[in-house]
Amino acid sequence: MSNLDFKFGNENNPKGHAIIYFEEYDEIYASYIMDFPISGDLTKYIPEMFKDQIPDEEMTKMIFPPIPEKFSGDYEKLFSLAEKRSDDLIYGGSINSKDASSSMSKLNSLANEYTDLCNPKEYDDIDKLINEIPEQKTEIKNSKYSSMSESDLLTEVTKLLGKINFSKDNNELDEIKDIKKDIELISKIIPENRKINKLLEYVDLENSESEKIISAYISRAYSLLNEDYIKVKEFEDLLSKLEN
Repeated sequence: MSNLDFKFGNENNPKGHAIIYFEEYDEIYASYIMDFPISGDLTKYIPEMFKDQIPDEEMTKMIFPPIPEKFSGDYEKLFSLAEKRSDDLIYGGSINSKDASSSMSKLNSLANEYTDLCNPKEYDDIDKLINEIPEQKTEIKNSKYSSMSESDLLTEVTKLLGKINFSKDNNELDEIKDIKKDIELISKIIPENRKINKLLEYVDLENSESEKIISAYISRAYSLLNEDYIKVKEFEDLLSKLEN
């Protein structure tokens, strides 16, 4: 059973398309999620210069707008719209519309949970089901990072990288292992196209190039957050040069 709050529709029989709405005081913000029955490689249709900003895996869903937008109407109008269109209607709780990264992160989390409902896994027996319960989601939800904004999370990654360097100097291998787990956890909260998980490929390399690559990935993530796509392209060109 999911944690999604269905106001119209049934989580046991999701339609594959849903309106997810949030509240901020007396205003409603909403977005639309579609789970695609046929997956596809989106990069085939994207100009070359923007391909690195698209996740590598196949596109299986669409969220639009990517940040909840203000809905011009009340709850009754939204409910009537979902009913008329035969959309699922899901309540996502409250948001701060001025904190775009937090709103987007909350929307993505709910969208992922919804698409998981639309694509249930097949299990041979109950033991296999128990063994494959997604502990990672619980870990994320219970972590100290779950309520942080993307900007704060990127700052936290920078601090953790500094701690790794300090721990290396003191040969604290267990400490480094724990810090890397924290970075991996944060990488699953931050939008995937920030590629924070790529940092873990270079933290163990003892050379100046690896430090430059890590710095470039962090700067690229900040540029994506700030929607400075000229800078994003500059850092991607730098990374291409350094990694080759």
